[in-house]
Amino acid sequence: MIAVLSFVGGSSARATEQPRAASVNRPSGTTTVGMIEIPAVGLATRVLEGSNARTLRLAVGHIPGTALPGPSGNVGLAGHRHTFFRPLRRIKVGDEIRFTTVAGTFKYRVISLRIVLPDAIEVLNDTQQPTLTLVTCYPFDFIGTAPQRLIVHAEMVPDSPN
Repeated sequence: MIAVLSFVGGSSARATEQPRAASVNRPSGTTTVGMIEIPAVGLATRVLEGSNARTLRLAVGHIPGTALPGPSGNVGLAGHRHTFFRPLRRIKVGDEIRFTTVAGTFKYRVISLRIVLPDAIEVLNDTQQPTLTLVTCYPFDFIGTAPQRLIVHAEMVPDSPN
């Protein structure tokens, strides 16, 4: 799995093992993966494949090496705290997250919020249950390279996609 938990300054944390692929036809470059919506915090934006600096300037990024929405796996999405993921400062356990792709609209429910160090790449480990992990720098108002990461963990709601 390749995990990017440090977004500012171009550094990254990487895991060495590769999880099983959630899809044979994985998008690459600045390919649009879908759209994420979190109505409770007013977030609605597109998701591009990748988590490099260029991608995160344009949209939320799907973290390479993590699953795509489906019957199992952990979908990892990254975004900057001062742009696309700024509304996450208001997210709460129980909030609904919708992730729309060509395969349908997948609904998730936030089950936990955690603050971790940038090297805590285990938050992106593969899962048997379909889950979604949002990663952004923390604290939101920190000047410079933020020392921590906010991790929003959500589980798929039964009957997804619609």
